[in-house]
Parts: sequence; structure tokens; C-alpha cells
Amino acid sequence: MKRSYIYQTACWLGCMVLLFACEQVDINKGATARRGLMNFSVAIPNQATEYPATVAGPYADGDTITVKVPSTEENPLNLSQLKPFASLDHNSTIEPALGGIMDFSNPINIKVTNGDGSVASYVVKVVPSLPKTVFSKLWFKTSDVLGIKRTNISGLAVAGEYLLVADFNGGATGLDNGVRVLNKNTGELVKSIAPPTTYCMQVTADDASHFIINRYNIYSAGFVVYYYDNVDSEPKQILNYTAASGCPVNLGRKVSVIGNLKSGKAFIYTTTNGNNSVYYWEFLDGIAVRQEPTIMRYAAAEAWTFAAIQRKSLDANSDHYFTYCNYNAADPNLTQGSRFVSFTPDMEVTTMARQNHYYKVLGFDTFTLQGEEFTSMLTQGYYAWDATHVKVFETKDPSRFSLVPGATGYSDFMLFESEAYGGTNYNRYGDIVTDVRGDEVYFYATMATNAITTSGIMVYKMKYNKP
Repeated sequence: MKRSYIYQTACWLGCMVLLFACEQVDINKGATARRGLMNFSVAIPNQATEYPATVAGPYADGDTITVKVPSTEENPLNLSQLKPFASLDHNSTIEPALGGIMDFSNPINIKVTNGDGSVASYVVKVVPSLPKTVFSKLWFKTSDVLGIKRTNISGLAVAGEYLLVADFNGGATGLDNGVRVLNKNTGELVKSIAPPTTYCMQVTADDASHFIINRYNIYSAGFVVYYYDNVDSEPKQILNYTAASGCPVNLGRKVSVIGNLKSGKAFIYTTTNGNNSVYYWEFLDGIAVRQEPTIMRYAAAEAWTFAAIQRKSLDANSDHYFTYCNYNAADPNLTQGSRFVSFTPDMEVTTMARQNHYYKVLGFDTFTLQGEEFTSMLTQGYYAWDATHVKVFETKDPSRFSLVPGATGYSDFMLFESEAYGGTNYNRYGDIVTDVRGDEVYFYATMATNAITTSGIMVYKMKYNKP
């Protein structure tokens, strides 16, 4: 029995030796080997990322190998200071040797001598490549610097060359209690607009740079909307949804507009707290089709703490983007909070993974640029004093909503997160609007806090370089 075992083991070892010898012969004959230059990449000195060639090897004799390396206008790529890397076939050598920093300001010629003595020549060209999006912070200015009296800023809008900031003061009227008109580039105070009535909440622009100011339904005053042709015009009441007609308490906390409220079709949407319904009106040439709203109940949610909605288009069967927050003062595991969804007219809902935003989505704005769609978001943690951030997503494909940090393709979905802003926000106010200018987008977001040292407006820019 023992001798039989030794015999079987010897046979097994012999087979392995023969198998290995056969593989070696095949390699030497070129049956399983790839020859020459296998791959090429470069890195920026002192950075870990290697940028590979646009086409993977192995390469044929005479090929031009292109490597694209990200570059920006603010920090252009230095082509003369790049570190190359190459993968070669067994027993091959490369000339010039790739031992350190090389100058790729012009295409370079390289030669690879294979193990059998044959020589292949290649041209390597490094091309500076703009990333798809480039973000930069322009400024953050506090309320006192901007001339805003109330630190709990309830809303803002961009209308033409102006940034309009809600600075309402409850039942007070007069110039000092309305809208601050700022230069949208510098934040310089241009003028103030008196509120058209008491207890106003939002200032919201349409797609043609007209704007509205709304009163929300407090003390049974109803939801009332006033239209402005421009910052120098007088207000015109275009909607009055009264408490007697069924207007719920506090309706008008959040308002959105799509279309042109002066000519053609437009819609006004609004929400309140304590129910799970959205209210909207259709307008034709500035006149409401009817004074009573269309009420859309979002049955998937309980009565929310606050919510905001945006219609995607003027089409009758348009999709919507929607966020709602169920704030629970005793939610240690953070299981509730905000949800951000896209839904169709048939209420097919796609929900963004909660890991993509913080406990509260204070506001959002979806916009299109060169055929692509993006969503900016203002989001804050659970506590009133938690940090607040601006985030930007590419949202044309809702199937990406399920992506979470670390997933493949995530960097093409979640494009940007700002630094953290601090301050105490008990009212859970917050607003963000976008201003598209050619291939640049400007983001304006509020910090609605209880102190002049932390409240104010932040501004970011996105440069879009379509591939």
C-alpha cells in the first residue's frame, strides 16, 4: 500500500514537470506571449494617480499612443513635468529609459527592443484634457455685509442681472421689510422692494426673469401671489387662494415656478407642512386657468414637516422632482428625515439613496445644460446646528439614484460637495437657485441661521466642458 502511494506521487510529479516544460516552450515560441510595449501611462509628480493611454496595449509597431491628463484653466497641466510608466514584454527594453521626469511638451519617440532582438517604434503624445465639470467657490458674504436685516432668510431668486433675497418681517411692511435686490456678481445692494402685503414668504423667478412674491396662509390670510415684470415695476396680484376656499394653514412655505408668467404657459407649485399634498396652478398669458388648485397627494409619504417640488417641463405628462422631510425630534438612528425622488405622472417613483444627502434637504434646483440635466441641493444634518453643504448631481438618468459613495460610476453622478457651513437653523429654512450662463452655471444658496456671523449667501460656479 505504501509503495503504491509512492509510485502514484512520483507519476503526478512527473506530469507536472512535463506540463510546466511544455508551457515554457510555448512561451519561448511566442504561442502565449504578447510582444513589445504592453501599456503606457503618466502621472503628475507627487500625485498617486496614473493616467493610462486612451487605448490599452499591446501596441503595434508604428502606433501613436495618446494619454489624456486632466487640466483646468486655473491649474493648467505642466507637460514638461510628467512621470512616465511602461509595461513591457518579457526581456524587452525601452529607449529612452523611463527613470524619472520627462518633458511631453511635444510628442516623443520611443523604441522597444524585444527579447528576440526585433525593434518596434512608437510615438507617445500627452494631451491636456479638461474634466467634464470644474467647480470653484466665488464668495460667501454674511447678511450684514449684504444689507439683509433678517438672518433667517426664507428664499432667493435670480432675475436677470439681479439676485433677489427674501428679507420679510412678519406683519411689517415698508422698504426695510421686503426683498433685497443685489448685484448677482458682486452681492452689492442695488435697491430694496417693499413687500406687497404682510406675512410674505418666498421670492421666486420664472423662466423669463419675471418674479413673484407670495404671502403664505397664516392667520387665515390665504395663499396670495403677486407678479412683478421687473425690479422697478409695481406688483400685480395674480392668485388668491383663500382659507374659505380650502387653503390649508401655512400653504406657501415653498414655491416653484416653471414657464413664463407673462406669456404662454406656466405653472406655480407650492407646499405646506402637516399634510402630504402638493398644490399647483396652470397659467396662460399670466392668468390662472382657475383659482382653485389642482391637488396632488403623494401617498407614499406621511404628513411631512416640509417639502419642495419642481416640475420637469411644461409638457402635460411631465415628470417631477420632489423632496420631503419627516423631521423626528427623537430619531437617534436617523431613519426618517428627507427623501429626494423623481416620479412620473403614473407615480412611478425613483428614490435617491439616502447616503447621497444629509438628514434635511433644505432646497434643490434642477436645470439643464447642453442637453444634460443636473440637480443642485442644499442639505443639512439632523441637528439645527449641524453643518450645511451644497451638492451637485447629474440626474438625467434616474437609474443612477441608487448609487452610493464608493460604487462604480459614482463620480459621474455626485459631481460636487462644498465645504461645510456652520450655524444654527431652527426654522429649517434654506434655498438654492441656479443661473445658467452659456457653459457656466452659478449656484446661489442661503445660510438661514440665527446669527449675523453665520447667515448669508454662498456662491459657487460650475464650468461645463461637454465631452
